[in-house]
Amino acid sequence: MTTIVTIPGIMSDARTWRSIAGELKSDKTKVFEANTRRDATIEDMASRALSETDGALIVLAHSMGARVAMEMGRQSPGRIRAMVLSNANAEGPAQDEAASRENRIAEAKADVVVYARRWVTKVISAKSAQDPRLVGDIRQMVEDCPPDVHERQNRSLVARPDATAYLAAFDFPVLLMTGAEDHLSTPIVQETIAELLRDCETVVIEDAGHLLPFEQPRVVSAVVKDFLLRKKF
Repeated sequence: MTTIVTIPGIMSDARTWRSIAGELKSDKTKVFEANTRRDATIEDMASRALSETDGALIVLAHSMGARVAMEMGRQSPGRIRAMVLSNANAEGPAQDEAASRENRIAEAKADVVVYARRWVTKVISAKSAQDPRLVGDIRQMVEDCPPDVHERQNRSLVARPDATAYLAAFDFPVLLMTGAEDHLSTPIVQETIAELLRDCETVVIEDAGHLLPFEQPRVVSAVVKDFLLRKKF
């Protein structure tokens, strides 16, 4: 039986993929929700997901989770049957990134409610920002993230591996998705990553920003279903 592994982004949890994975599940698959809150490095997060599952894997990963997924592909390429990466980046940390992330850590510790309100409006699309229920759900998830987890995840990203060094070795199919209004993982960034992969498709979804699985879950589910069907999974 193939396991569908779902991996959330920073300050996020299993709510990221739960509805989408539920629609993908069949009598030939089971779903495993990876825990990215316990480890201090991307490498250890990937190792944990691999050690807590067995057999063949189809990985659905968002943002920071996409970095974990790529590391899983490096550590155990033979177990990955397919990978779906939403709002991904692959490069190593920028020269000035550590200071920026320390500022984020301090702001969240000072007042996570204010931090969540500011953060959400920066990363979703204009249409998503007009949906009070969606905005409220995302803010609540951010507020639910313990300060020590937020701090640990930010620091793991400062020390993240440069996945561009090994993506060319992946011999499994990869689907890259991003939102048309994502200013962090832009369509151009997706194309740059795709050029490094042997078997890759890219999809840009309208009316979505960096939180694509939250903003357009039905569209994402349909796109992923189609991809896996064409790849005969």
